[in-house]
Amino acid sequence: MSKNKIKKVVIVGGTHGNEFTGAYLAKHWLKNPNLVKRDGFKTDVVFANEKAFKEVRRYIDKDLNRSCSQEIIKSANSSLHEEKLAKELNQKIGPKDDREKNADFVIDLHTTTANMGMSLVVSNNSELTWLAASYLSSQFPTLKIYRWQGDEEGAYVNSLGSDGFAIEIGAIPQGVLRADIYKQSEELVYKLLDFLSKLDEVSRTITLYDHVKLVDFPRDEEGEITAMVHQNRQDSDFELIHKSEPMFITFNGETIVYEDDEPLYGVFINEAAYYEKGFAMCLARKIEYSF
Repeated sequence: MSKNKIKKVVIVGGTHGNEFTGAYLAKHWLKNPNLVKRDGFKTDVVFANEKAFKEVRRYIDKDLNRSCSQEIIKSANSSLHEEKLAKELNQKIGPKDDREKNADFVIDLHTTTANMGMSLVVSNNSELTWLAASYLSSQFPTLKIYRWQGDEEGAYVNSLGSDGFAIEIGAIPQGVLRADIYKQSEELVYKLLDFLSKLDEVSRTITLYDHVKLVDFPRDEEGEITAMVHQNRQDSDFELIHKSEPMFITFNGETIVYEDDEPLYGVFINEAAYYEKGFAMCLARKIEYSF
């Protein structure tokens, strides 16, 4: 890979207004830009959704991290706050339909209420994206890499750039700062910037959790949830689920078990933001991926 490939890196915080870690990191770096400055490229920091942050809401009208599709960006008019923001971000990071983009690598900072630990959510299959993920995996042994292919990945903020991914760390409640998670996010970004400035050789085979499907809560005919994530499944992200093991428990105390023959790994288990999206968890297959 050419050492001159990268000209600009963009760090995005506050994509979701109630995920305070990325928002406050963005504020900190905007005031102290030398902390994210590296040789060989320019680093920009973007505070994505200040209005949602001030109101401690994930979004105002629509999830910004599902608003960066080509269709929305090219639409002539939009009254939705986040769709307007997506168009503005596209000018800073994209243009999405242009091979020569303003941003070569996008780091989108997130947190989750699920017990994900330190993780990357990758939906971009570019070489540099996987090289960066491989490097971080070598530096942080507990880091998990989840390749999400199941929910509008073409509309994510990081899809505006040529390369990049989302950093997800949890568990943490919405609208809360925790020093440990703040520091973990900060360290991941600094290590990533160091790598992007040097582009050292790294392993081209990594362990990742490959998305298989989304699982909704059990619901009645009116669409009301009829069962919760089972207490034995709660907080067990990136653990293998075998056939007949508990998945949900009804309000009457009846256990609903996992019925598939193939054991799979639970990811984003009982994430608060995904209730409105209609799923209780994701299921993934653990693989060795070469690129």
